[in-house]
Amino acid sequence: MAIDFDRYIYSTGIHYIANSGSDENKAYHGGKAGDQTGHEWELKAWYDRPWTVILRWPDQAVALTIARLSIAAALNDRIGYDQSQRTTYWQQLRAAGFDPSKIVTACEEDCTAGVSANVRAAGHLHGIRALQDLPLCTSRNMRAEFAKAGFQVLTASKYLTGGCCLLPGDILLCESHHAAANVTLGAKVRDQWHPDAAPQPPEPEPADDLPEPPYVLLTGDAHVRQGPGKEYPSMGVARKVHRLHWWGYTYPNGWQLVAFDGKTGWISGRYAEVEEDV
Repeated sequence: MAIDFDRYIYSTGIHYIANSGSDENKAYHGGKAGDQTGHEWELKAWYDRPWTVILRWPDQAVALTIARLSIAAALNDRIGYDQSQRTTYWQQLRAAGFDPSKIVTACEEDCTAGVSANVRAAGHLHGIRALQDLPLCTSRNMRAEFAKAGFQVLTASKYLTGGCCLLPGDILLCESHHAAANVTLGAKVRDQWHPDAAPQPPEPEPADDLPEPPYVLLTGDAHVRQGPGKEYPSMGVARKVHRLHWWGYTYPNGWQLVAFDGKTGWISGRYAEVEEDV
């Protein structure tokens, strides 16, 4: 199945999300395997669930893969919705070499299991163990599990009230109720989308009352990296005797945003303790 991914990713008309919410009977379980109507998992215009949080992977190349997997899954009518059989999509996705377009056996997912399966698949395709090990989440634990894996948690209203600030691969979550995957590049962030470039760390959300940066004290020698994880390139090694400016931001996986050699970098919280009184 040949797919024109750019039609959805760079759409300037409809802002698409990959959405799955019920079976062919508008129920949550009991339907026939596969997508009987074309709407069990579909590409549809952004809508206000309302969403309570956006989960964003910082490496845009990986995020692009998540978006493409979401598009391919939504377009394959072998994949339907059924909470009682929510793991069968992952089983078929793994058997198909992590390509939803190649699934030929009817299978089922639900909104969070489908999103989780695609993120897992992106982890296998890019060799990222934290994503490979994600559980097939529910809407109750998705925020915590995705943050633990390294997703940025975004709660500013600009991310939740429209698609204009969303990037392909962002995960939309209405906690305890629903999840979907954003696939279209937002109109206001087109200049921020560079999936072919080297991974860049996310910018911390601004805080009006942010104080002057305190320090972190190093408990051991550690690499300062370009992003919040070991997969990012090293900027150099900070020694145990160093005392680094801390920019008031801790990534969900515990990495700290610091100043190092005149640049901004990230250091694992295993080796950096925020100094309270300076």
